[in-house]
Amino acid sequence: MSKLLITAEMDEVSELLKEISDTSTDPLHIPLEQYEYHQDDDQNRALLQQMDTFQFVVYGGLRNARYFLNWINNSDKKDEILSKVHLVMDEPAANYLEDNGVPAILPKEGARPIDIMEFLLRITLNGAVLYPCTEGSSEEMPGLLEELEMPVAEFTVCRSVPFDKSEINAKKDELRKAQPDTILFHSRGSVIRTRTAFPDLDLGSKQTIAASAGVAQKLRQEGIEPDEVASGSWESVFHLVRKL
Repeated sequence: MSKLLITAEMDEVSELLKEISDTSTDPLHIPLEQYEYHQDDDQNRALLQQMDTFQFVVYGGLRNARYFLNWINNSDKKDEILSKVHLVMDEPAANYLEDNGVPAILPKEGARPIDIMEFLLRITLNGAVLYPCTEGSSEEMPGLLEELEMPVAEFTVCRSVPFDKSEINAKKDELRKAQPDTILFHSRGSVIRTRTAFPDLDLGSKQTIAASAGVAQKLRQEGIEPDEVASGSWESVFHLVRKL
């Protein structure tokens, strides 16, 4: 049985963990990310002033949906926001929004940014996109929309919170006892976080899975050649994990 180290937070990886439970892979979930609700005051003022210019809200995942809903529930623009078209890239985000009264469209199971773009292009060439995001994040979707000259505004809804020293030491102990043989790098940032949190982890002796071509590129910059590269969706990651 392969033991797979996964460092994504639960919001991001819940669906994958559920799928893995039916395979021979033993997941070792040690999150190296945690987040809290956060607002950028300038972005907040701009959004309130320009609310009627947005036709769509696009969510990159469950975390951004969760924290944006927090903002919605504390805003006097709730009815106006709910009248927009809400698009998601995965089922957990869709279910979360639906359960909280926000109708959401999932263009296809395991959707990637390109699928959202194609959906938008099929239905309209007009209308700005609001993209809830994490502070300091660099996600693919906004850049793709800008390339197509579709107006998009990123809107900060949360920020990363560091773990304290005792929490990191506990994670090191957990890793040392478990001894995974495979590591999933789900994002470019996860490469740096893993190397920083676990400096003694011999990555060269482990099988590595990159969740996307961008993550694979980051691994190579760090001198690590990934054994497997997924296409950017959790579904594609699961197909690779299933082969372990």
